[in-house]
Amino acid sequence: MGKRALVAYGSKSGATGEIAAEIGAVLSRSGFDVNVRRARNVRGVEDYDLVVLGSAVYMGRWLREARRLLNRPELVGRDVWLFSSGPVGEQAQSGESEKWTKPARITRRGEHIGAHEHVVFGGSVSEQGGGFLRRNMAKSIDPAFRDLRDWDEIADWALKIVTAHVD
Repeated sequence: MGKRALVAYGSKSGATGEIAAEIGAVLSRSGFDVNVRRARNVRGVEDYDLVVLGSAVYMGRWLREARRLLNRPELVGRDVWLFSSGPVGEQAQSGESEKWTKPARITRRGEHIGAHEHVVFGGSVSEQGGGFLRRNMAKSIDPAFRDLRDWDEIADWALKIVTAHVD
């Protein structure tokens, strides 16, 4: 049996869950036994050789469910990789968004537990579903900048995790 991997995520509208699913698919194709779960549905990490944890970022903060999982003491010293998703719009393309998408508290906690790294992927916002504020935000963004998820970049990062596990 391959190494066991947990890919956990916090998501409001599902875009971060789609990123987590792609990471899980790459790990699975590479021989890992993978579970992809919402962070709030994770009961423990002890059975996993690898934990990948990510969250959508809103106003410079990870979602509560992902923060709670990241703060669990059993993650200290484990094989953990972190990702954030969220930048959309032209400001994301200009690189001015890191302070909003890579929260300092998450970075510090990642360093404390010994996480390998914390990457930021482009996010997605849709006019469909969600609340009034999100729909209005989506309408104010040029349609070309509403979904900045780079699937090749996401798959390449997942392969980097695989490479770190080659014996």
